[in-house]
Amino acid sequence: MSKEILTRILYVTIILAILGFLILNLFGMNILDSTGFLKIPSLLSGIVLFWTFYIAIGWKLPLLKYIVYKENLNGTWFGTYTSKNFTSNEEFNGNISVVIRQNFLNLNVKSFTENYVNHSFGEVLNYDSKSDSHQLIYLYSQNEFNPTDDNYRKGTSELNLHCNVDEDEFFGDFWTNHNSKGFLNLKKISKKHCKSFSETNKLVAK
Repeated sequence: MSKEILTRILYVTIILAILGFLILNLFGMNILDSTGFLKIPSLLSGIVLFWTFYIAIGWKLPLLKYIVYKENLNGTWFGTYTSKNFTSNEEFNGNISVVIRQNFLNLNVKSFTENYVNHSFGEVLNYDSKSDSHQLIYLYSQNEFNPTDDNYRKGTSELNLHCNVDEDEFFGDFWTNHNSKGFLNLKKISKKHCKSFSETNKLVAK
């Protein structure tokens, strides 16, 4: 979780606590006397319940999500990739599906092409306030259970999120341990999490 989000959570918690104390005062309960002091555990429980709800559901709701804003990337993204092998100068291109499963605390990325399935094992979602843009950086491997095995293709993707009225787009570069570099261009096609490349193709064809 980024420093900006943690700072925002702290500020909102302080505001909620102040509002709680003001409400207690409106009902004639001063926190400095015994009656008001006994209400402090209930106030703290209310704040904990609020954050529990927010982390589970609230961060995705239209109005509440701006309390501590975090871009919701959940769903299936589809587009194209191009890459070049620096050793052989061979070029590759084709369609690719990227499926992102996300909650407030973490996310997971899985990509499908006609020949490969890649699993992420290190993910970071950054927000750049200067450019007002989000960047998704993730490490991936063909082997879901042992990403340190060099017999499998591994790599890094750095994607920038572009949001407009009509659709969301991801674009950016990726590198692999097979001496290749490429470019991804993706558009969000569904909130559904597709489970295979063929399932994504069926969704695109509709």
